[in-house]
Amino acid sequence: MDVRIPLSNVILSIAFLSIYAAVNGQTPGMANKQESASMAKIVEGLASDITPYGSIRIGFGFSERGEAGVSNNVPRVGIEFEHPILNEEPDKFRVVSRIEFGLDLVSRDETIEFTPDPGQRFSQAGDAVFTRLGYIGLAYGDFSFVFGKNNAVYYTYAASVADKFLAFGGNALGVWNAGTDGGISGTGRANQSAMFTYEGKRFKVGVQGQMRNISDNSTTIDTYGFGANYTLNDLTLGVGYNKVVDGVTNPEPNQSVDGDESLIFTVSYAMDRFTAAASYAFMNKHEKIALDDGDFFYNADGMELYLKYVFSPSLKWHVASGFSYINPDSDQNLGDFDVKFGLLELAYMFKKSSYIFIVSKLEASQDREGNDSEDSIYGLGIRFSF
Repeated sequence: MDVRIPLSNVILSIAFLSIYAAVNGQTPGMANKQESASMAKIVEGLASDITPYGSIRIGFGFSERGEAGVSNNVPRVGIEFEHPILNEEPDKFRVVSRIEFGLDLVSRDETIEFTPDPGQRFSQAGDAVFTRLGYIGLAYGDFSFVFGKNNAVYYTYAASVADKFLAFGGNALGVWNAGTDGGISGTGRANQSAMFTYEGKRFKVGVQGQMRNISDNSTTIDTYGFGANYTLNDLTLGVGYNKVVDGVTNPEPNQSVDGDESLIFTVSYAMDRFTAAASYAFMNKHEKIALDDGDFFYNADGMELYLKYVFSPSLKWHVASGFSYINPDSDQNLGDFDVKFGLLELAYMFKKSSYIFIVSKLEASQDREGNDSEDSIYGLGIRFSF
């Protein structure tokens, strides 16, 4: 039985009746039956517009050198709200809002990183609960216009197609760039953004701008970007672009570097039990490496591949594989430095969007001298979504 709405009714009922009592100098029991019925109807209507959700995600992994750890796998809880402005046309003008919190359920482990979101550590800043998303806006039909912290159009309509692994992955296309959640540059969970989107049956497109005002050369629009995709039968083609306008030469952690720019092309194919997706990104000063004289933002190409096959008659079991690769431009003088690893995943879906899985991250990344820079990791995880 789905108890989400009744639970919301209870919470909202207490809140509304408490406010009513405070304003009218009454206890809830003093209100007449007609007023109580009217209040209950309002509460029930509002509660039906609320959709709470969550996902508890934890993994255990060990490296090829024998180091082990238990880690978060980006657990989160949130609430979505959508309320019609015109009762006679509920599917037309609507208020839309969402807030999502990330959870630090276990102590962070510096050796075993069991997450498909490299920017989680930056965004949580050591807090047990931290904001992942938070926005409000208006929608009309397939159009929407929202303000706040939201998944970037660069990610939503392009880069996300190959970011489908239950653990690891998702870090070769400049989404969560330079060790952040992509909130500053605008490619990940964009901070202080305004987004206009259209989501039709086949064609989807979005444009965004950020108004952050965090550097001396801030402009009205500090970053801008767009993303779009088009689906024809089983094939989807996508493109995304993002550019920083207010970059500085030597950025602080909450600033972007001058010249930060990303362009991505994606293709995905899904039919029956088989899914394939590939992405290729051109990045200018979008990722960074720590050198002896400070951080260096480099130009690079990035690519990701994702392959999945559901092999059981019950559609519960799937196997997936792929790779991620960041290749700096040869004129960046970074020697043999690169980021590359393969992924293997075997998973069982015991409930919609809930899995038990095993995964291997097979590292081949190198430092500037050509030595292995990362350890391969093997892990077991569970994801329970509600």
